[in-house]
Amino acid sequence: MPLPKDLKANHIAKAVEYVEVQTAELIDIYLEQANVFSAIVGIFGVKGLHAVSPYKKHKHTDVAQQRFPDLSLRGKLDPPPAQALESKGSTRPWAIQSHYNHPGWYVVWRYLVDTTESIKPGRPVVIWRVDVVYLTANDWKYEGSRAAEGQGGRTHTFGVKNPAKRLKGAAAYVLPGIAIKNGKPILA
Repeated sequence: MPLPKDLKANHIAKAVEYVEVQTAELIDIYLEQANVFSAIVGIFGVKGLHAVSPYKKHKHTDVAQQRFPDLSLRGKLDPPPAQALESKGSTRPWAIQSHYNHPGWYVVWRYLVDTTESIKPGRPVVIWRVDVVYLTANDWKYEGSRAAEGQGGRTHTFGVKNPAKRLKGAAAYVLPGIAIKNGKPILA
């Protein structure tokens, strides 16, 4: 499986540990607003990779928080797409969504919340797969918004076309004992 330059599987495994530990105390946010929790998982993914890999958080807060990329190889300010990483958290087994369709590497932390801690004792948040995939602008499809002034609605996003096919072979980390049933990860 291809990975971005100088990113290794052990960097991802160490970052998984970090994300699981750091998010454990925050599951009340998941129970209130799951989409916000997914953003938090992505943020801790950035912090984890920043700590253990040669990929460093973008130095400009506006770029790191609102644009692309979250990380770059050795902290380059304007990295080429092949050295740019975007971090996303998701409970869905395949989908990837973004507010941009930038080319670059996407690291998707697939997680589940297990309040019984049956899967990993002591871990109410479990990263069960980490997909690392290089996407181009052609891999994305525009998903329009129904937001209207005074009426609300979600902002526009882009989704990956045929994500299961596009992500085949992109798992850089897989937790043994997890299966997908009816579109959800479960204990096998």
